[in-house]
Amino acid sequence: MDQTSLTLPDVANRFNLQPDQRFAPMRERLHERVREAAAALSAETFADFFDPLMQATVRDEFDAVGAHEGTIWLADAEEKYLVPAFNTGPNAAQLVNRFQQPLSHGLISLVFRNGQSFCENQVYRNAEQDKTLDTKLHLLTCAMIAVPLYFAQNVRGVISCVQLKEADSKSPDPPGFSPASIHRIERVAAVLGRLLDLSLVGTTVGWRVS
Repeated sequence: MDQTSLTLPDVANRFNLQPDQRFAPMRERLHERVREAAAALSAETFADFFDPLMQATVRDEFDAVGAHEGTIWLADAEEKYLVPAFNTGPNAAQLVNRFQQPLSHGLISLVFRNGQSFCENQVYRNAEQDKTLDTKLHLLTCAMIAVPLYFAQNVRGVISCVQLKEADSKSPDPPGFSPASIHRIERVAAVLGRLLDLSLVGTTVGWRVS
């Protein structure tokens, strides 16, 4: 193609949607109501918002990075604990809305507190890992990714995924997560956050995308 024939799109023809000033008087109240709704969203009620599209999006990414299972953790109302609201593993019934990870210690809690993503293979060698859950399930967490989950303008949980083996297994560790894996989980956390925002806003104003 002749390079001289290339033209840039006319700026005037680009999509340019400006805020509708008729909604300006209700903007702060809407923000406040969405934040209130998000604060009321707990591990117990999460299933009411975690629709099939969100579930498929998260599951697909857990599978894509080679995770054995993944978990969505939400902070409780007082921000003392992270509680599993969703888990893809065989022990989900023992975890979801049952286990409580104190926010005072552990790697998952660290991610929530500092808002920074974490990825480590041979995570069982990390002195900051809280082994309470592994001990409870007789498992060894070998590799872990954990990223903060933001919605309604704040960090409100963590998405984690792991590679595991039996606690007394002599088999080699799983292969671990590649550098690209953490970016995939960060991306799915961003997508899930936007979907949750949409669902919260939709419910607040009286319509809901299914």
